[in-house]
Amino acid sequence: MVMASAGVNNMPQGDSEEGRLRRRARLHARRYAHQASSAPAPGPAPAPAPEEGGEVQSPPPSSYSSSSSDSKEEESGCASDAVVAAAPQLLPSKDKDKEKDKSWWRWPVAFGSVALAGRLREMEDTVSLHPSLCAWADGSPMHLFAVFDGHGGPHAAALCREQMHVILAEELAGAAAAFKFNNRQSEQPAAAPSSSSSSWEQQQREREREQEQESEEQVAWRGALSRSFARADALAVSACACGRGSTLSVPKSCSCLLSSAQKGAIVGSTAVVALLVRDRLIVANCGDSRAVLSRGGVAVPLSHDHKPDRPDEMARIKAAGGKVMYMNGARVRGILAMSRALGHRLLKPEVICEPEISITERSEDDDCLILASDGLWDVISNKVACDVARQCLEDGSPTRAPAAAGSSEAAPSSGGAAPVVSQEEEPRCFRAAALLARLALGRESSDNISVVVVDLKARS
Repeated sequence: MVMASAGVNNMPQGDSEEGRLRRRARLHARRYAHQASSAPAPGPAPAPAPEEGGEVQSPPPSSYSSSSSDSKEEESGCASDAVVAAAPQLLPSKDKDKEKDKSWWRWPVAFGSVALAGRLREMEDTVSLHPSLCAWADGSPMHLFAVFDGHGGPHAAALCREQMHVILAEELAGAAAAFKFNNRQSEQPAAAPSSSSSSWEQQQREREREQEQESEEQVAWRGALSRSFARADALAVSACACGRGSTLSVPKSCSCLLSSAQKGAIVGSTAVVALLVRDRLIVANCGDSRAVLSRGGVAVPLSHDHKPDRPDEMARIKAAGGKVMYMNGARVRGILAMSRALGHRLLKPEVICEPEISITERSEDDDCLILASDGLWDVISNKVACDVARQCLEDGSPTRAPAAAGSSEAAPSSGGAAPVVSQEEEPRCFRAAALLARLALGRESSDNISVVVVDLKARS
């Protein structure tokens, strides 16, 4: 009993560091208990004043365990001290989040593309590359990369190449203006925080507001992409096979010989569109072209092919009164080997233009993003494509074309260093795309092959 009591309750004889900490903890506890009993109204206990210019710190855990025989007042004082010391711990994470939000321009983007006719006589694929297409509501640049795989002729894919970025820029500008207006409206009626509310509660409210804004932002992006695909589909349906009418003001009729033949044709295009803004990857897909992200050596599909035999797509087609027939694979009405596309007027309403949209947060482990038509994915798996592109990007020599050759840097809109975004294709990314296309050709791909490789790392 004597040994146990000496180990728990008795103070050390010497003026050791442990003894000083214990005495300080009890003094703080008595001070808080006295203040709590004499305060006119309940409220959060004040933090202890720093001693000799030092920072406010909570007593070490050993001071609580070594004073189990103290009075109840001391226990309540220690509990108050723990609450007061716990509140400031959220501040560093908040500052870190703000620092992360301000560093959107640090995310690098470099790109390259290749399009091959392959074993076909006619080239029906196209690619669209538009770095710094427009700016979002907060001023951060938005970069557009897309692949279009035409069917029944090249003009539908060519029309998408010429007009999709124009349409999307208009829709994004309108969405950004509406987002900023709604954001200002939501901030105006906000009441000033009361003096009794703690800093932790204020931080919680700020985090909830930021999460709500992020959710509204994603809704705006999805809406802009969906409207853009609908407008591009209207152009693809009404354009003539001769290529005329490939503008936003499509003529109602064309006098060429192909206009009459167009009436019985099945003409359209797939579309896989990737938007890069800050630390977000936004992918919209309609058809069987695909987007795959290489992250830390793992292939992460950001889109899923719209095939007629996909269970959900087959159910939708049957609900629309259509049929899925197996003629050299599953086909809508035995004609089209995909369930969603732009154009294909005679296959509506079974074939729709509504895209599936995914939003992915970028990571420092991201290596590259690959967009390609089915001419690549029919013969090369996601894993092999990511491994080949990543290895090519890591082993490549020059990182960027010289500035004198015409490349330019897009300047950030709000301070900081310039983002690593070239306005021209990078040789290293071009070689990665070319290697993938040649590999698909060597594996006897029977279709056009179009590949876009976006390097997501700042390589030196």
